[in-house]
Amino acid sequence: MPRFAPARVSLVLLVLLVVLVLLVVFVVLVELVVLDLLVVLGVFAVYVVLVRRIQAAV
Repeated sequence: MPRFAPARVSLVLLVLLVVLVLLVVFVVLVELVVLDLLVVLGVFAVYVVLVRRIQAAV
């Protein structure tokens, strides 16, 4: 049984590496989506403010 230990250790390390990469990719994607949403909300807020000012001016 001991001769299988290195293979198991390398397999565990490989799985941990894959999980770590997936977590990093997931976090990056979530950050990108959140940033996109913030930009969209910001543009929408500016649009609403401009529309209200135009209506107030009219």
